[in-house]
Amino acid sequence: MAFKKHAIVLPSMTPGSSRTISVLRFGKTGARPKVYMQAAIHANEMPGTMAMHHLMPMLAEADKKGLIQGEIILVPTVNPIGQSQLIGNSHAGRYNMLSYENFNRNWIDLTGPVEVAVGKKLGNDAQANVRAIRKAALAALKAMKPLNELQTLRVEIQKLSVDADYVLDLHCDIYAALHLFTAKNDLPQGAIQALAADLGSQATMYNDPYPLASTFSGTNSAMWAKLGEKFPNAKIPQACMSVTVEMRSQHDVSDALGSADAKNLYRWMVRQGVIGGVAAPLQKIKAPASPMSGMDVGYSRGTGFLVYHVKPGDKVKKGQAICDVIDPANPQGPKARTTYKSQTDGVLFSRRFDGYLSWPGQVMYRISGPLPLAHRIGMTGLDD
Repeated sequence: MAFKKHAIVLPSMTPGSSRTISVLRFGKTGARPKVYMQAAIHANEMPGTMAMHHLMPMLAEADKKGLIQGEIILVPTVNPIGQSQLIGNSHAGRYNMLSYENFNRNWIDLTGPVEVAVGKKLGNDAQANVRAIRKAALAALKAMKPLNELQTLRVEIQKLSVDADYVLDLHCDIYAALHLFTAKNDLPQGAIQALAADLGSQATMYNDPYPLASTFSGTNSAMWAKLGEKFPNAKIPQACMSVTVEMRSQHDVSDALGSADAKNLYRWMVRQGVIGGVAAPLQKIKAPASPMSGMDVGYSRGTGFLVYHVKPGDKVKKGQAICDVIDPANPQGPKARTTYKSQTDGVLFSRRFDGYLSWPGQVMYRISGPLPLAHRIGMTGLDD
């Protein structure tokens, strides 16, 4: 077999302009398990695209040899809108300049349409329920009439992912260690833990019981859990494991990292039975999954510039100094500094660069902790 490639054409937003999304398919359409993987929804986050650059030839070779047991869909640069936003010699790929929306928010919650279409028909046959839900979700998307290119992008991309067994959304942070975001409902499958081990994730955080925010990953996962809540007497499994993979930092784009990430992703797909073969023994996971409410987020209370005492991936203790915000016009030396300290034991997995401008309300760092923090309960951890 050979891989297939096609393009999704987005509607033109200005005279003479047109944008497309490239989609690559490996394996047999409709085969199980199905993996959907995308990168760069925040269009200036390219480590995932680099990983796919190295993964695609591996999948093409596996496809040629008939090793792909399921179906794999890759979208290496899912956001051509953000790719085009070059402003003042800088690439601004996180927000849509037309609507000021974060590209990874406001994805489509299909729970309602599926509930109306098949809710009363769901019963004790779990697999029949899965088939009916996937069919209804896809039908709901096909019935939508998006008005612009961003709405069209969301509808067309969710058509590709809504019936997947596994959804991987590849991101990165400004300066970070590799980490994952998922849902507690997804953890019992074991595939998340295997992915964390295969990728060498240094922190894995879960929403409990599922993401409340409509991120791409969250929307794909939460539909199944929400339907399970609405129809407790029906057997509705968590039929989609969806995860946001934060592949280190924006500057972590290299052949060495991309090749290693591709091999790790390939090995994980072998482990899940998507690709035939025998996976290498699973490495010990670097950190167990922890609740989102255990994530300490450091918010700046003033203005100045940042200097840090720890690096991404460092283990920290409660009360340990993480960074200082320095008032550049204060001549009193140490008194010009405001020090911010960790509120938990854990792993600092994300931060800004030294010398970065700081402003009130800015997220300066994030620390994954094992236990819920009273002031974080009920918060998503998303700060746009």
